[in-house]
Amino acid sequence: MKKTILSAAVLAVVGLTACEKGAMNPGNVSGFTQEINQEEPSLRLAQSNFTTHITQPLGGTAGQDHYNQGTIEYRIDGQEVAVVDFGDGSENFVATKTVNGQSSNIDLKQGQKPSEYKKVIVEPLVKTNDCDYIVSGIIKYYKGKKWVATIDYGDGTCDEWATKKTADDFHKFSLADKK
Repeated sequence: MKKTILSAAVLAVVGLTACEKGAMNPGNVSGFTQEINQEEPSLRLAQSNFTTHITQPLGGTAGQDHYNQGTIEYRIDGQEVAVVDFGDGSENFVATKTVNGQSSNIDLKQGQKPSEYKKVIVEPLVKTNDCDYIVSGIIKYYKGKKWVATIDYGDGTCDEWATKKTADDFHKFSLADKK
């Protein structure tokens, strides 16, 4: 009986320690979800279920991990509500968004908040007024120069699901975890 209790206690301590150490590991969905939920949107739209149209082909310079040319239009009910222009192929980490005739820059490095990861926006992170979650966009996470994960927030549908890809895994997970 004493051996069983002692074994259970040792397993509990080891299990809790392993969870703490893996809290920010991209392989640990619930710990990494907290980082993902803190991302700032690049673009805010009035509603979800918008459509996107690539009006200039998206592309990047060899060796870059983001687009640096091309244009995406965002439409609601067939009306253009925003445009993101990745540029003309110059090697920069800035795209231009135009919403309601007002233009501003999108930092594709996503460096506004402290993080243990380097982040690169591949497609703008879109948040809508009618949804609690980022509904669209792709972001890559790096530890130093090594890629560790890519998060795809979806197609503009208001839901809690995102897809995470790592070297060893590819699956959907809920953004509601640890929100």
